[in-house]
Amino acid sequence: MCGMCSPHCPTYALSLDENESPRGRIALIRAYTKGELALDERLAGHLDHCLECRACEHFCPSGVAFGAIMDEARALLEPQRRRPWHTRFLRERALATIGEKRRLRGMFRWLRRYQRWGIQSVLRGSGLLRLLGLAKMEKLLPPIPATHPWRDYYPPRTPARGNVALFTGCINETLGQTALDSAIRVLNVLGYGVFVPATQRCCGALHRHSGDPEHATRLARQNLTAFASLEVEAILHTATGCTTTLTEYADLPGLPDELRDTARRFATKVADINQFLLEAEWPSDVHCTQLARRVAVHTPCSQVHVLRQGDAPIRLLQRIPGLDLVALSDNERCCGGAGGYLLTQPEWAARLRQPKIDHLVELGADILVTSNIGCALHLRAGLRERGMDIEVIHPVELISQQITVGQR
Repeated sequence: MCGMCSPHCPTYALSLDENESPRGRIALIRAYTKGELALDERLAGHLDHCLECRACEHFCPSGVAFGAIMDEARALLEPQRRRPWHTRFLRERALATIGEKRRLRGMFRWLRRYQRWGIQSVLRGSGLLRLLGLAKMEKLLPPIPATHPWRDYYPPRTPARGNVALFTGCINETLGQTALDSAIRVLNVLGYGVFVPATQRCCGALHRHSGDPEHATRLARQNLTAFASLEVEAILHTATGCTTTLTEYADLPGLPDELRDTARRFATKVADINQFLLEAEWPSDVHCTQLARRVAVHTPCSQVHVLRQGDAPIRLLQRIPGLDLVALSDNERCCGGAGGYLLTQPEWAARLRQPKIDHLVELGADILVTSNIGCALHLRAGLRERGMDIEVIHPVELISQQITVGQR
């Protein structure tokens, strides 16, 4: 309750309202659980505005597990909330779809047709999206790429050094497919075989942070089973938000005791692709070719505050000669992407994103790299609104483009 976290809280910085600070939110949660506060829209709003970026945890001298407190509070409040029927229906359908790969892949196939068949331009011009309250959400939609099936195993291209596994995720499997393909290519070039278990599911982060811990735990159990039989050095992912969730499976409520040790062992193998490639030994004949570009580096809050590996992308990209690498200003403060936050709190998300976009204008960067799919989608949408043609990619994509085998 010292308040040392408050200056680092993005929503407190925007509002200077104690109720929008970690200390204020804990006080609200405590008052509610003691029966001193009733659940109303004002109370729910202050808690909904929390990004769960966990900057407060990073700077807390007492080690308060604020993320766990907020997850438990949302799980407690959600059954009591009075949402409009259509909002509740869409929310439940969205979480169900994200948690089931077949449904999600089907949704993306239809969204791709929606864009390619001209339906998108017709609806945007008709004003119907605005009347349905879907215009802002639909505007975030990036071009949906064609997808490909994943092979169970991708063998190394150079002398074998070991095997790793790749976690594909849910949204990231389609919208972050290029980063996943790039990760496989780079790992293969470095001598690693890559397993991609077909039975893996969404990591469960969106469900856990939305007050649905039971669904999150079911997904965790499926993923623990999917990777259990693999003899691998590491379990890698290209989205830091998912990576942090995978490392914390042992803390999920409702996980059977016999699986907690499994989850802890699983967590010891989970790693962000940037950090793994940074620490891996590169063969002497593998290097990156020169690239003369100015690259702005955005580090997601999950990478900075939970994984504590905020410098990994820049250090990894230093392998590419000729790059002019510049860290985006205030990288320790959340951009507003934060999982589903850009959809549920679009006004706050846009305000948090604005300084990042302003700095990109000043930098004159050719490329923006970020290591989380939610941040990439949010920042890309902001750049489109400003009419800026800056490529937004994952650091491993840039490494994949420049990596080569042979004499320098």
